[in-house]
Amino acid sequence: MAALLAIAIGVSKLTLGEIKLIQDVPKSLFAYYAAEAGAEWATYQYRTIGEVLNITPCDIDLDNGSSYGIEVNETIIKSIGCYQDIRRAIEISF
Repeated sequence: MAALLAIAIGVSKLTLGEIKLIQDVPKSLFAYYAAEAGAEWATYQYRTIGEVLNITPCDIDLDNGSSYGIEVNETIIKSIGCYQDIRRAIEISF
């Protein structure tokens, strides 16, 4: 009886963890697309004016409630997209 209870508790913990992951997928997509928008903006800035400025992560707001920021190193542009409590990043090297 105790073994069945332990198995049931273990399965329920796994199931709850999976449900939480599934709920975060739409948020993750918003964050990823915000990071992509930031990467496109940074690429445009680099091609038009020849430089890209650092922008604090989650500082530029988009219409859908997400935001992005840019971190620039010598040859790497990192765009960080944010949506609620989720962050996703894209790196571009050149």
